[in-house]
Amino acid sequence: MSMRFAVSQNERLHYIDSTIREKGAVTVQDVAQKFEVSPRTVKRDLEYLRERINAPVQYVHHKKGYSYSLPFDYFTYRNERMLLFYIFLTRLIESPTHFPFIDKSIVPSIKKMVKETYLPLITKITYEIEEWEALNLELFSKLFVALRDGAIVSIQYADAKGKHSTRAIAPEHFIHYEGRWYVIAYDEDNKGVRTFLLSRIKNAQATNKRHTKQLSNEEVQKYIHSAYGIYKGKTEHTVCIRFYDPVCNIVKKQVWHKEQKIKEGTHPQYGAYLEMQLPVHHPQELLGKVLRYGKYAEIISPAAIRRQWLTAIKEAYRQFIHNK
Repeated sequence: MSMRFAVSQNERLHYIDSTIREKGAVTVQDVAQKFEVSPRTVKRDLEYLRERINAPVQYVHHKKGYSYSLPFDYFTYRNERMLLFYIFLTRLIESPTHFPFIDKSIVPSIKKMVKETYLPLITKITYEIEEWEALNLELFSKLFVALRDGAIVSIQYADAKGKHSTRAIAPEHFIHYEGRWYVIAYDEDNKGVRTFLLSRIKNAQATNKRHTKQLSNEEVQKYIHSAYGIYKGKTEHTVCIRFYDPVCNIVKKQVWHKEQKIKEGTHPQYGAYLEMQLPVHHPQELLGKVLRYGKYAEIISPAAIRRQWLTAIKEAYRQFIHNK
C-alpha cells in the first residue's frame, strides 16, 4: 500500500466515523461523492473498519445507512491527535537522524487531515528534540543490505573509551533510541547478540559470508525488551532507585521500563519518596540518568551498583573541588 493511498483511505475512515457521530449514520453514496471514489472503494473501507479496527459498523435499514451497533471510541480526539501528529512529523523531518529518507511530499497530505479550525494552533505547539546524532546513510545502506541478504559485515568499532576493534557482525535489527541509531546484530566473534551504536562504526566492509545464526523476530523483540536502556541482554540486576520530593512527583508519571514496579513511602529525614524497581543488564546508562537528578535520586540496591553511583559522585567532587 502506497503512502498516498494510505493517507487517502485514512481521510475517508475519519470522515465515515465523524459522520456517524454527527448524523447517526453514513451512506456509501455520501462518501463516494465526497472523495470522488467508487462505491466499491467505500465498501472496502467499511470492511476494513470491521475487520482491521474491529469497528461495530453495520447497515441499519431504518437509518438507510451505516452506523455503530456498540460504543466505539477508536477515533476519539481525532482532531487533537492529527494536529499533534502533523507537528511531530514536521519537526522530526528537520532532524537528519530521525527521518533522513522520508518523502517530504506527504506532509501537505497530512496537513489536509488537520481540521481547518485547528490549523492556527500549529504555531502554538512546539516539539523539541533534546539531542541527536547525524546518520551516515552510506553506512546505514551497507548494514541494511547485509540485513536483507543475511550476510556478515566486517566493522571497525570504537568503544566508549575510543578503543578500536575489528568485529564480524550479522545485522538483525535497527533501533532508534534517544536521538541515536543502533544496530542489533549477532556478533560472530563473541557468539552472542550485541548492540552497536552506528556513530561508533568507523568502517564497514561487506563479506561473502552468511550469518551462522539467524534470530527469529520473537528472539529479537525479547532482546529489545529484556532490560532498561539501549544495551540489552539477560537481566543481571534488579535496581532499586528512590526519588525524593519534588522529583518523585515528576518520575511518578514516567515509564522507564514496562516491567518497572513503583511504590511510595516516607523517609524520616527526607520526607516523601517514590521507589522504582526495574531490570537492568548494563548499569552505566542508568547511572547517568540517575545522576541527572542530583540529590533528589538515590540508588538503594544492589550494593554493587550503589557503590558505582557513590564512586561517580565522589570522583566528580574530588575532580572539580581540586580544580578550583
